[in-house]
Amino acid sequence: MFLMSAGSSDFVSAAWRSEAEESKRVENGSLCCCEYVAEDSRQRSHILGCCCNCVDFDLVCTRLVTCRAIERRNIDGMLIAFQDRLRLPWRGGAKRISPAAVAPAFIVPLMLGLATLNSKTAIVLMLTLVGFTIWGMELAKRTATRTNFFLSWLVFSVFYMIIIFEFQVPLLELAPEENYALMFFSCAALYCLYSTKALSPLNLVSAQYGTTPKDELPGIAEASSGEEQAEAQTTLQMESVLSLDDDEVVDMDTAERSGLMHGQPNICEICRKVTPRRAYHCPVCGTCVKRRDHHSYWLNCCIGERNYVWYIVGLALSEIALLLGANLTLTSICHPFMVVRPLGYPVLLPDDCSEVFEGFDLGISFVVACYALLISVYIAFILSRQAYLWWKGSTLHEYKRASNAAGRNRIWSNWRAILK
Repeated sequence: MFLMSAGSSDFVSAAWRSEAEESKRVENGSLCCCEYVAEDSRQRSHILGCCCNCVDFDLVCTRLVTCRAIERRNIDGMLIAFQDRLRLPWRGGAKRISPAAVAPAFIVPLMLGLATLNSKTAIVLMLTLVGFTIWGMELAKRTATRTNFFLSWLVFSVFYMIIIFEFQVPLLELAPEENYALMFFSCAALYCLYSTKALSPLNLVSAQYGTTPKDELPGIAEASSGEEQAEAQTTLQMESVLSLDDDEVVDMDTAERSGLMHGQPNICEICRKVTPRRAYHCPVCGTCVKRRDHHSYWLNCCIGERNYVWYIVGLALSEIALLLGANLTLTSICHPFMVVRPLGYPVLLPDDCSEVFEGFDLGISFVVACYALLISVYIAFILSRQAYLWWKGSTLHEYKRASNAAGRNRIWSNWRAILK
């Protein structure tokens, strides 16, 4: 429900415009921590007045009771009013709270708590989680929706897993070094993923590359052999220029913008910007991204030239932390057995976990460990895919474009058309 409300184009675009206009008004006049600029009246309002009348809400309730048709604009107006009034006190003005970002704070603990009832409930909830995630990701990709739902789900999942491990798992069964190692890998993974999110704006193609009117866009065609030879000759000339002394060095990025390295500049037909090579337009971010790999909905940012390494390292550290945490949890609450003993340190694996649902402490620890293993499988798939793309010397965006051009997804497209 929260994801579908976030996917409504009119509702989301109006909310984004309201946020931008509110930031401008805050710059012009100071607001106290409980004040905000209302969406409908554009006047200062107070969060204590959140129970005031809403015309759209009255119309929707009246027509719902009288079984009359409800217009879409009334529903959008009601949702915008609710989101506009859902705020927290903050310095410089009350901050808006997105329902899609708050929903995982209640969904994740409710799901984990219900899964502790018995093994069948746990299996059903885990399968439901997988299906809901696949459906949500496909919906977000199809509508190109920019939402914080998945990022909030990731943050609260990590938070709850750390809380359960530190306060519910019997740590007396673990060595202190094992707990320290888990905390190290977890903090390092979070730092890398945070750096991936923080460096994502540097991937965006700024306006300094220039713009071109739509009617002046050059035709897109494959380069012939003569054009490839001319491009290679131009590249050699540029390398000779770069080999001069420091006063005569030409910036490669500047040369690329001026079109010296190509017969024609790379121009995006959507945002009409002159872009560097291997820069592609992201429909979610609304601009071109340098060496775009894909848009990560879990981090709500694009993975490109400046944050790709941080992204891969963060996924690798997350995989280690999840597997280590799941193993330490399962060997603490289940009957373990020793696999090997390298350098005198025993490596254990769980053997019998049939008694974990007899108590809440053991049950919640077991469910969280299975949840961590489920996430680790997904991350392992992403890492394997990225390793294959690195071996091919391509990005995920370029690989998908090549696959669509070659018709590799034609069978899947035909089956999707039949099933609809």
